Amino acid sequence: MTKEQQDYIQRIYQNRGYVLDFHKVMVAEDFEWVKLYDPFVRYTYTGQRTLDRKTKELLQIVALAAKQAGAEHIKLHVKEALTAGATKQEILEALQCVVMVLGGVSFNMGIQAWAEGVGASRVEPKTG
Repeated sequence: MTKEQQDYIQRIYQNRGYVLDFHKVMVAEDFEWVKLYDPFVRYTYTGQRTLDRKTKELLQIVALAAKQAGAEHIKLHVKEALTAGATKQEILEALQCVVMVLGGVSFNMGIQAWAEGVGASRVEPKTG
C-alpha cells in the first residue's frame, strides 16, 4: 500500500464517517477506479447541495432497508443520521414508510438496525 492509498482511505473515512470493506478492497486493488468513483459519491451523497446530510442519511437508511441490506450497513447510516441531527423518532418514521411499499421483511431489518444504532428499549414477554 502506498502513502497515497492510505491518505485516500483516510479521506473517505473523514468524508463519510465510516469505511465499508469494499472501500478498503477497491483502494488496494483498483485505486484508479476509486479515484473516479469517489468524486461521484462526494457530489451526490456527502457533499452539500440542495439536500442536507440528515435528509440524505434518512434516504440511505430507507433505501438500504428496502433493499434488505445487512443490519451492520444500515446501522452505519443510523449513526451518521444521528450525527447529522436526525432524532431517533425521525429515523423510525422514515423506516415506517418502508412498510406499505415493501413489506415487513424490509421493515424488520431496518428496525433491527435502528434499535441497535440508537440503543432502543425493548419490552420482553414473560415466558414459561
